[in-house]
Amino acid sequence: MSTPLQPSDEQAKVITGCLLLLSIIALAGVFYITQAVLIPFVIAIFIATIVTPMVDLLVLKWKLPQIIAISLTLLLVLSFGFLLCLTLIYSTQQVIYKAENQYSEKFGIFINSAFEAAKEADDPPEPQPAKDKEEPQSEDIDQKETALEVPPVVNADASEPLTAEKPETGWFQKMGIDLDTLKKATIDYMRDSLKSIAVSTMQSALNFTTTSFFVAIFVIFLLAGRNPNAVVKNVIYFEIEQKIRSYISTKLVLSLITAILVGVTLKLFGLELALVFAILTFLLNFIPSVGSVIATLLPLPVAFAQFSDSPWTIAGVILIPGAIQMTIGNGIEPKLMGEGLQLHPVTVLLALSFWTLLWGPIGAILAVPITAGIRIVLMRFESGKTAGNLLAGILPGESTTVA
Repeated sequence: MSTPLQPSDEQAKVITGCLLLLSIIALAGVFYITQAVLIPFVIAIFIATIVTPMVDLLVLKWKLPQIIAISLTLLLVLSFGFLLCLTLIYSTQQVIYKAENQYSEKFGIFINSAFEAAKEADDPPEPQPAKDKEEPQSEDIDQKETALEVPPVVNADASEPLTAEKPETGWFQKMGIDLDTLKKATIDYMRDSLKSIAVSTMQSALNFTTTSFFVAIFVIFLLAGRNPNAVVKNVIYFEIEQKIRSYISTKLVLSLITAILVGVTLKLFGLELALVFAILTFLLNFIPSVGSVIATLLPLPVAFAQFSDSPWTIAGVILIPGAIQMTIGNGIEPKLMGEGLQLHPVTVLLALSFWTLLWGPIGAILAVPITAGIRIVLMRFESGKTAGNLLAGILPGESTTVA
């Protein structure tokens, strides 16, 4: 009898890796299709992770009934969410009003002045009439008048024909560019862009409000079905909850401090929509690396429209918030995070790209905690430790294993 061929260890690892890759692709398709349901659910999980210490405190130490503890926690969460929705709606209205009226007019004035300056620079200089260096003498006036009466003699045998000089043309005319048409097209494009920004901002606010409603429902059921005593006994879930809670809580506090400092700075400069940029700074700081850069550069168009005659003010609006972001993000945050979620920077970048591709801006915010939770689960299985170590930046063959 022939014995069946058994794959070697190397072949088994290759087969496992291929199956894992196919599973990731299939799950990515499922996540993309079901994002309308999964995004509120995942957000609700992280919110419940943050507020569960309050429920545990009320139930385990203060001995309150679970229904009362959950009701008080939900009241706190819903109040915060309602306040955030109101602030977002108010900020959206301000953005729409400013975009359609004030900034449209200011950008129109700026574009007109820019094209007028381009026209003046491109127009060729007018020829100046040649002036005689010496004034004509009085005794030569009669001779000049007599000479003017005699018609000039044209030499028919001249080798070079007389041609009329063509007026000089500017660079834009040589390239066939009509500045008036280009200015009109630029103004129309600017107005259409401002309208589209206003419409997309309103749609984002409405989507956020709708998502918040589903998030609130999921939070209610997650807290209602939680058993504090059973959670402590589940080692894997307890570790995921502890690390994710530590990361989100630290990030939440630091983002709030950053948003307050940036908002106060922009308000002191007199920048309009300072509250809007403070809220965006708070949200974008949850996106690693890229979020702080975007939050710093967002006020730039408004600063150009409002302080077009003061370049130092525009520089201050960008540089001072950028210094605040750099100080908190690169100086304070790493010390408070400690070991953090033990993810390699390349892993963070890839996770950011992957989840942004699937779920958009919400995926960018949730990318790091989701990836950290996946890594903690992988590290609890022998077959998943290799992938878990790769997420931490440890290559196969290295003896160090990060827990």
